[in-house]
Amino acid sequence: MLAVTTLESTPQDTIAPAELLASQSVEWLVCVANDRDRHAFEKLYVHFAPKVKSYLQRQGADPATADDLAQETMSQVWRKARQYEASRAAPGAWIFRIARNLRIDRLRRQRFHEVDLTETAEIADDGMDSHTRSTDRIDASRLPAMVRELPAEQLEVIQLAYFEGMTQSEIGKRLNLPLGTVKSRMRLAFGKLRAAIGEQS
Repeated sequence: MLAVTTLESTPQDTIAPAELLASQSVEWLVCVANDRDRHAFEKLYVHFAPKVKSYLQRQGADPATADDLAQETMSQVWRKARQYEASRAAPGAWIFRIARNLRIDRLRRQRFHEVDLTETAEIADDGMDSHTRSTDRIDASRLPAMVRELPAEQLEVIQLAYFEGMTQSEIGKRLNLPLGTVKSRMRLAFGKLRAAIGEQS
């Protein structure tokens, strides 16, 4: 992986007009894609990495996680530069989409790993923190296949909770359902997952 400095020690480029900067960003990406040009990548990194970190913090990531994801984003830019198509998106939009997807993937892995299957979690306080109380965890590699076997209404609430990171209250508002109904569907879903894990253990 291309070595880069931390965001805190990265110097800032002189601010350029938006149009010129967009054009330069395209040129830098093309140089990285075609020639693996490290100087061009450094220009991209200096400009976009701090912006990506700020964006991730606004989305709720703590500073350390935002820094880690920002650097992972720029590493993806280095590796995937050939996939960029200027006709479809501006460089910034493409890079921020990578950052957003990485953050969603990180949240998804964390929540799959930390799903609590105890009955206590289903009647506990609203919010995702209630799902970290038990030592009974699901193997993250098996959970997606199990989840897909759930009834549609139960699958919907599980997807919103663990794929989009929504709380039970937020799910209720999204689906126009009472909070009790959301909790009931999650409780039923977890019951089916517990049974599936018992069958596979």
